[in-house]
Amino acid sequence: MPLQTVRPAAPVNKAKFTSAGGNWRQRARLWSGLVLFAFCLSHFTNHAMGIVSVGAMEKASHWHYMIWRSAAGEILLLVAIVTHIVLALWRTSRRRTLKIPPWEFTQLVLGLYIPWTLIPHAGAAIGLAKEFGFSPTYHQMLTILWPSGALMQSILLIVVWVHAMIGLHFWLRLYPVYARLKYVGLVFAVTLPVLALWGFIEGARRLEITEDVRVTVTRDQWDWLYALSEQVRAMVFGLIAACLLAILIRYLSSLRSRRLTITYPGGLTVKAQPGATLLEISRMNDVPVASVCGGRARCSTCRVKVLQGGDDLPAPGNAEKAVLSRIGVGSDVRLACQARPQSDVQIQPLVPVKASAAAGEHLQDAYYWGVEQEVAVMFVDLRNFTSITESQLAYDVVYLLNNYLERTSAAIRAEGGYVDKFIGDGIMAIFGMQTDARTGARQALRAARRIEQVMLNLDAEKGPQFRDPIRLGIGLHLGPAILGRIGSAGAAGTEGGLTALGDVVNTASRLETANKDHNSFLVVSKNVIDVAEAEIPDAETDEIRIRGKEIPLQILALKRLDTLVVPET
Repeated sequence: MPLQTVRPAAPVNKAKFTSAGGNWRQRARLWSGLVLFAFCLSHFTNHAMGIVSVGAMEKASHWHYMIWRSAAGEILLLVAIVTHIVLALWRTSRRRTLKIPPWEFTQLVLGLYIPWTLIPHAGAAIGLAKEFGFSPTYHQMLTILWPSGALMQSILLIVVWVHAMIGLHFWLRLYPVYARLKYVGLVFAVTLPVLALWGFIEGARRLEITEDVRVTVTRDQWDWLYALSEQVRAMVFGLIAACLLAILIRYLSSLRSRRLTITYPGGLTVKAQPGATLLEISRMNDVPVASVCGGRARCSTCRVKVLQGGDDLPAPGNAEKAVLSRIGVGSDVRLACQARPQSDVQIQPLVPVKASAAAGEHLQDAYYWGVEQEVAVMFVDLRNFTSITESQLAYDVVYLLNNYLERTSAAIRAEGGYVDKFIGDGIMAIFGMQTDARTGARQALRAARRIEQVMLNLDAEKGPQFRDPIRLGIGLHLGPAILGRIGSAGAAGTEGGLTALGDVVNTASRLETANKDHNSFLVVSKNVIDVAEAEIPDAETDEIRIRGKEIPLQILALKRLDTLVVPET
């Protein structure tokens, strides 16, 4: 099948990001968080020295204290702590719902837990030092914490680190360079806390065995610390309770007074109360709207086109203006995380959501407005169809073609694939729409084996009037695509018309055509084999250049699939 017969697919919509950083509160929260991360990084690295010895921990702590116990360091740290906590509580109290992405909810819960264990620890290390001249050396602190407080201290370290890593990941992923370094970052994120815990436990264990350290804290001083910790805890968790109560009050109030109507694609409408953002309204009603930065106006993934009611929306703030100006959109495009409607609006989300987020039961048809997902795309073509059918009766030609299309489609569906379309004597199929990429890749490879058997059966049954052998060619590639209902089928909201758009489609078609060059039955990208964890020991390997791609694509070509080994799903 010639490549030019395939309708060109639109490229996958890449979300645009901006380093604007949000409004001043969001920037202050970010920078205060970075200061606290720098302190934790220094502190945990100091812990890791316990792998060597307690003496090494003490020596390294001189550099740590030189920075953070100086007048400037203490002021910076105190301001960062207060700023981060106050702004986090302020943001929490402003929420209209706790229906938020799992990563954001996890970060929120961990952040609320941290003060419970951190307040007594900070009181012992700083409060006793300021009030009674206690010297919080590693000899003293390890003796105090080991072994009764070791578990809680280890949990605190892990919780603080995970909280920080979630925040760093969802901030840094807005920058292209992070995509190239994220696996290096993952190694760092796992290695440092492991080394810190190892050093803490090893140092405390050695100290208990080799030295008899006398703790220089009296009973009265402990009582003072306990009383102070309870007071600070009561204040902090009182503020947390007030924030959660504010969310509850807003939610109950919204149940009694829902005066707005928000209209989404596909005719979906929801009611809401003025005050919430479009992103919050969508989340409360299980309507998927993309939001990479968590609603902080650092990216543009939640942008929506306001079809009706845009004139009544409040004007964009500085943070929203900066993002919209950077991506160069019209006045009818707004950020869902910032726009707070006061009257009825009709919107169209402009960035496809991930498939896992599009499963809300109230969404009438997620595919109407696009679902982004990694899928395997297969093209099947009947080789030399013109010469095979030359001088044949119309009945015989139609019978052969329908028999081939019917059996091949059945083989695809038997392995969980979706037949997208018939293109003359070719078939386009999608695998992994209802599963993950690995399962889709395995389904596609198993379907290729079934199609090979279809080819052999057709060749044996074709009859003497068809002189040339029946030969098929398959191209298979895996990658991100936009799945959506296109044209009249999409407008009508029917179950049909679902197709895949994106570079993966064009590449799969190109691989199918490459069968002619390799005299093969299947040309599959190495990515499919790797993701499926399959084995093809005798495949011919090659590289082909895809138009618009700088790096050649590694492929494998096979004449027969006897040696193909696909793991069970």
